[in-house]
Amino acid sequence: MSQWRAPCARTSFDTKAYRRSAMPRCFQIVTPCLDSAAFIDDTVASVLSQSGDFEIVYHVQDGGSRDGTLERLEHWQACLENGNFPILCRGIRMTVDSRMDNGMYDALNRGFAQLGVDGDSLMGWINASDRLAPGALQTACDVTAAFPDIEWLTGRITRLNARGSLVHIEDCFAFPAKTLAAGLHDNRHLPFLQQEGSLWTGRLWHACGGLDTRLRIAGDFDLWRRFAGRGAPTVVNSVLGQFRHHDRQLGAGDGYIRELDASFTDAMAAHRAAVWAEYRLLSSPKDLGGLAAHGFTGPVVQFVESLGVWKRVHRFPFAQR
Repeated sequence: MSQWRAPCARTSFDTKAYRRSAMPRCFQIVTPCLDSAAFIDDTVASVLSQSGDFEIVYHVQDGGSRDGTLERLEHWQACLENGNFPILCRGIRMTVDSRMDNGMYDALNRGFAQLGVDGDSLMGWINASDRLAPGALQTACDVTAAFPDIEWLTGRITRLNARGSLVHIEDCFAFPAKTLAAGLHDNRHLPFLQQEGSLWTGRLWHACGGLDTRLRIAGDFDLWRRFAGRGAPTVVNSVLGQFRHHDRQLGAGDGYIRELDASFTDAMAAHRAAVWAEYRLLSSPKDLGGLAAHGFTGPVVQFVESLGVWKRVHRFPFAQR
């Protein structure tokens, strides 16, 4: 079932780069869920309330919930259909499918397949409990308009507690392709790349083959490694998504680390160790010139308020003060 509603009035925005193109950006977003009634409203509202010059195609792939989740999703669809929810972008289409699946990554692959991923769209997923930050999609529009070569991007690491309070915003640092591809961003060697707020082109998704459904909870880590084989993500010095820490999440405990370690072949583990040894040699003490020369930097973009433009710089996988 699909619903489109045009906004009552055009939202105000100031993005000069959009004058180059007659077509608005389209975002294809999927939420996988199962018995998520406690948090699903918060997640759906964070997607549907995005404001700016773009269209949203939003799909919820449910695994057969029996706790009232489906009734809440029907409520949101009815609000869109009846005009009881303000549309702040060019248009929203929301679809829901509920059926048994073989885990979260199977659900995500199914959800994106139902959307028919377009190569020029920006896509991503937001789990049922997490949030897109206000302004996240317009920020992604502006950044990719300023730098059309960007294939994937992410924001600063941000955490909510179980009640939804914003309790942590990490410093801004880069995710070099070299360290991501080697599997070093496992929160033991270097920080995780946060999935919430990460977006990428349909072209990149098709080129890398989607999510590995053999994995249960560390599929995002595997996807980032494969994406990194084609280039580093651009880190936006802003908050794009918010991860909620709560007791019911799949990745709670050390199961995530055990799964990602088990996914490494001996050759992959040896390569990770070699890249880590090279990084440690150059970072203790920090040899910034050596780190840069050996590929240990990645792109970061930030808005320069005095000039009214986005600027791209290269940074290291640690905060610089």
